[in-house]
Parts: sequence; C-alpha cells; structure tokens
Amino acid sequence: MGWWDVRYSLLRPGWRSLERKAKEELVPPEDGMPFHFKIGGIEPRLKDGGMFVHFSYVHPSSYTTKEALKEIESRCEQYLIGHGHYMWFNFQKVRAFLVKGSPFLEDMASRYPNKRVRIEYSGDLGIEGLYTLFRKYGKVVDIVQMPPVKDMPKQAIVQYQFMRSSTSAKNCLHGSELNGVDLSVTYERTLKSNVMWAWLTNHPRLSVPLGGFLVAGVSFVIFDPIRVFSMHSKITQLFNVNEYPVLKWLRKETVGRLTRAPVDSLQATGWREREEEEEKLRVWLRNPPGKPSNKHKIIIRCEELANARSEGEVLTNLAKQVAYIPLFQFMNNLNNMMDMAITATTGQKAGLSSNFEGQLKKILDALTIAIQQTSPTKNMSNVSPEAIMKKIETTLEGKARKTELARTTKKERGHEESKWCDPDNIPVVVIDGYMSKEKAPHSKELWTIIADWAAVLVENHVAHVVFVSNNVAASKPLSKALPNMTFETIVLSDASLESAMEFVHKNLNKKKYSGLIENVVVIGGRLTDLELFVQKVKSGMTPDDAVNDILGRAVVEVRKNAFDFDSSDRKSLGWTPIQFWAIMKQLAVKDIASYDELKIHPLFKGGESPFGAMEQAELISIGYKNGRPFVVRPGKPIYRAAFQEILSDPGFAAVMDLESSSFLDKQEMANIAKWEGELRELSNLLHQDGSWFFGGGRIPKEIDIRVKWLVKKLAESHAKIAKYDEEIVDSKRIVAAQSSRIE
Repeated sequence: MGWWDVRYSLLRPGWRSLERKAKEELVPPEDGMPFHFKIGGIEPRLKDGGMFVHFSYVHPSSYTTKEALKEIESRCEQYLIGHGHYMWFNFQKVRAFLVKGSPFLEDMASRYPNKRVRIEYSGDLGIEGLYTLFRKYGKVVDIVQMPPVKDMPKQAIVQYQFMRSSTSAKNCLHGSELNGVDLSVTYERTLKSNVMWAWLTNHPRLSVPLGGFLVAGVSFVIFDPIRVFSMHSKITQLFNVNEYPVLKWLRKETVGRLTRAPVDSLQATGWREREEEEEKLRVWLRNPPGKPSNKHKIIIRCEELANARSEGEVLTNLAKQVAYIPLFQFMNNLNNMMDMAITATTGQKAGLSSNFEGQLKKILDALTIAIQQTSPTKNMSNVSPEAIMKKIETTLEGKARKTELARTTKKERGHEESKWCDPDNIPVVVIDGYMSKEKAPHSKELWTIIADWAAVLVENHVAHVVFVSNNVAASKPLSKALPNMTFETIVLSDASLESAMEFVHKNLNKKKYSGLIENVVVIGGRLTDLELFVQKVKSGMTPDDAVNDILGRAVVEVRKNAFDFDSSDRKSLGWTPIQFWAIMKQLAVKDIASYDELKIHPLFKGGESPFGAMEQAELISIGYKNGRPFVVRPGKPIYRAAFQEILSDPGFAAVMDLESSSFLDKQEMANIAKWEGELRELSNLLHQDGSWFFGGGRIPKEIDIRVKWLVKKLAESHAKIAKYDEEIVDSKRIVAAQSSRIE
C-alpha cells in the first residue's frame, strides 16, 4: 500500500539532499555534540517513512555505552524540540529515537505500516512493562496480551494513536533485548488481503445483486446521459457540418453557382402519381409546399434489423442507426455467462442477464427521451390533439404575419411566440421497411416492440411517426398497439402509361429505339421493372429480348410462389393452387376482377383469408372502396402478361382444370350424399302405404316443400357433376395429347 501513497513520489529527494538536510537541519552540529560525534551515512525508508542516520562516536571512559548513547539521543531530541521542526504533509513534529535492536528492513507488498504492532517476546513483561517500553514513541491507545500458547513465544498487540509512532517503535525495538527478554516487533495485519474477496465469494446472493446494482447505477448516472446526448445530436444534426447555416450559404454561393443540383429520376420525368401523395403527407406533417422536411428526424431501417443473423446483430444495427453510443454489447454476453454460472452454482438467477426484448426496449426508451428533448410538444401529454392542432394553426398564422410581429416590442413578441407550437420542430420518426420480413429470426418480437414504442410517441404527442412498408399485413400490429386511433394511409400505385413512357424516353434514345410503347404496355408502370428494362436495353439487349427476359422471370416467380412447385408441403401456402388458378384465369382476360364475385366462388366458399395470403405474397393486389375490398388486380403489372403466358401452356392449363373440376366434383358428390341422407331421414317419417307417421293421411306442407327443395338441389348437383365430368374428360384428353407429343 505504501507504493500507492502520493506523498512518496512528492517527498523522494536524493541521497545527497537527505544527507545535507540531516546534517544542516535535523541533527545538531558535530562541534556541538559530545564524544566526537560524526554522521556516517543516511538510509531512507520508503515504506515506513523517515530515515536511519548512521553515526560514529568515541566511547569515553567516564560513560558506559548505554549512558553515552542516551546522551546523544537526548541532545538530538532537544535540538529538534528547540528548533520546532514540523513536516508539512502531516503537521507532526520531527522526532529522533535511538535504534536499540536490529531493524528488519523489508519491502514485502503484503505487509504495510499501520497503527497496530504485534510484539513477540520470551519472558515476563506484563502490561506495565510493555507500556513503559513503548510509550516513549507516542501515545498508546491500548495494549492487549494474547492468550499464551504452549511452546510458542508470548504475544501482545500495542495500538498507537498515530502511525508515525508505530513505525518508530517497530524500527527501533525489533530485535532488541530488555533484561534478558528478546523482542520481535512486526506490523499487525488489520485487514487481510483476501477478506473482501472471501466475503464476496461466500455471499453470492448478496454480492452479485449489489454488483449488478452498482453497474446499473454507474450506467444510469454516466453512460445513459451520454447515450441520450448522442441520439439527441443525431436527431438535431448538431455535429453535421452540412447543416450549419454559414456552410450552407457558402456552398450555395460558391459550388452551388457552378454545379447543378442532382435531380431525382421521378422528379425529372414528372411522375405525377406521386405528387398527390406527397401533398397529403405534407398536410399531415403541417409542412408547407416548397419547404424542406422537418428539421428533427430519425430514420429506422427495419430491413437491416430483419436481415440480422442474431439478437446481438439486431441490437448493434439499431444502435448504429439511432447513435446509441456506447452500446457495450460484450457486457451483455458477459452478463449472460455470469448469470448462467451463478445459476449453476447457487441454483438461483442473479438477474444480471437481460433478454432481447429488454435490451431492445432500453434502446428505444433512451431514444424516446432524446426525441422528447427536441419536441415542442413534450409537455403536452395531457393536452387533447385538438388543442395541439389549434396551437399549430396559431403558429402558422403568426409566421404568416411575421412582418407585423417584427414591429412589436421584444416582450410582446416573446409573449406571442410562447403560445406557438412550430410544426417544423416536431420530430418525425420514419420506420422504413416495417415488417419487410415476417419469418425472420425474432421478427415477431421486433415488430411488436417497434409498434408499441411508436404508439407511446403518438399517444403522448411527442413526434410524428411514419411507417413505410410493402407488407399489406403491417396494419395488424399497429391496430393492436393503437386500437382507438385511426391511421392515415397512402397507397403508392403504379405509374400510368404516359408517365412510364416518359420515364423510358428519359433514359433511352427515342429515335434509336422505336416502338417502345408495346414493350412498356407489357411491363406496366412498376418502377423496378422499368428500371430493369432500361438497364437491360443499355447493356446491349433489344427491347423485345429485355421484355421476354423480364417476363420469363415473372412467370417463374408466379409458378414458384403461387403453385409452390419447389416445396413438398403445400400447407405452407395460405391458399390452394386451384384457388389462385381461378383468380388468374379472370385476371388474364381483364385487368381487374370483382372481389365479391371471386369470394362467392365454390372454391372459396366466402372465405377471405386466401385473398389476404395472396396479397401478402404480392401475387395480387386488392383495391378498396368505402373501406371494404372491391376489386382484385395482379400483384405487378407484368404479372398479367405472366398469367397469359402460363395459360398458354395447354398441358399445365389442362392439369389445373382437371384438379379444379375434380375438386368441385367431389364437393358436389358430398352435397348429394348429404341431401340424400336428409331425404332418407324424412322417408322414415312415412308408413309403407305413404301415410304420415304421426297420424293423418296427408303429408304436412312443410315436409313436402323441404322434399321438393332437396330434389331440386339433387338435380342441380347432378347437372354440375355432369358438367364437371365433361371437363375432366376434356382435360384428360388434352393431357394425353401433350404426352403423345413428348413421345
């Protein structure tokens, strides 16, 4: 412990300076000392403090050795008292004592000075003798004699008031002899080096939770504010030099005048289908046209989270996106390992580890605090949305009459602006790619937690939340999180033929490639397909070859996703292949099909789940009218051509028609069996002569009507079965013809 004392590094003079200090200040001049006293050398004690002064003298004949040494010690002590030497670091007087024994000069790290010294002696000293012997070195607090042990020297413990006294006694009396009694003086170990570790290891049920609380406290006091500040800086772009007004002005006046700003391909082609949706979003965010987006925004890209291979990677990606720094991901793994080890040894969980949901919520909770700090509505959690909208309208009106406010006094202007709630300063949280993958690892917990977190932001009026998703089922978890709130929805449709042609002509030479309208009609207005078409044409393919290549890929996609040819378990589909076949036959003829007509088809029996599953697989898209499903369209514009291509395969079409007719045939056969059974049960109510079982010679009118209805249904079912049988025969004939061609 002495090595850690700062005073040693401050008070470590050289040998010569110590010798000079001893000769000039601490020891009387040699000419003033008796017996030809001379200083022989200096030996400093880094561990104990102080120093040994070696000296020589001439033994006089009139003094004994003991008397001569006592005289020298007395002269040195009187000199120090007379000159009043004090040490500045402990404000104690400098004293001098004669070394009576043989000091044990050690530097063992496990033994360090303290106020208690242990004395081992052989003989009888008693407490009085010990007190007389040790009192001269300083004030004694207590003396304790240890119980005697056979064949062992006696022991006693002397406790001083100051450590300087114990170090002096130990260095002066160790190895000395008093009236035939040998003394051995060492420091008493007041605290063993392994006591704390032993207590911690012996009480894990107390030490482990306390350690966890300590780590959590340090994290809460030190790291959580750092994380919140880091996320707040990202939201407000505090350290983004590109957002500084001075640099914006310089860039505009220098580089901006020499170069053109990059133009988005959609803006360049005038993609008019997006302008209305953009205007809607601006109105919802209260952002006037022509102005940039809100100053404070944060974007969470869910696709990176869904593509993560482990829980730790999900947390790491999310922390990078929202600037949750520092994350200490390795600490989570370490805590999990420690918790498992403690559980295995003690049988109880220590509570150090946290699951994936807890860590994810911790990041989002810190992000909530950072968003609240930037939001002008952070103190409006109890205010109704109508009141907040009124304040926003007041703000917009106040900004409109900015020149009028400029003429008012600063106090009046400040009072007016205190009523404002600037919509430009309300943070916007964009959750991009929400539910992009439903079957990804931990996706269920991820989407649910994000939806609940967004609900907290909206319910407390902290921020706008915008979900961007290509999954039609994304509204389900959001509806659970906010059951009493309506959502504003924008459905991005495909471009019209005019916009699609404008996009293609913008990227391809119109004179070089003529007749592109036929190709664009096949591809449709899906931007990704148009970009792929342009890319293939630029790479050297002809427009017809590019369209055929894209169409071939679409056919493969439809076959794989709709009919599940690559999977042995058809239960993985949410629909049957013959159900999609019935929809595909209608969409191949027309761009749209009636949702209600398909719903009452015998293959669907009024069920809606197959339509939702097909829409989620992007095979079809459902159009809504007055809040209910109304029409069915192909999932992509090019899918209509793919449907036609699949239908042009006579062998495949015959097989699917055969399966459909066989299924409907079995269904009608089951209906016939059911109705025949009911007729059989009704016949049991008649006697052999045809009279009514319950008396009376006439059959009740109700029974007669029921029998006629059942007979009518039997006739209709038999007619349908005859039709299905003809279709089955025709389909088998086509399949046989296709097989003969192969041979």
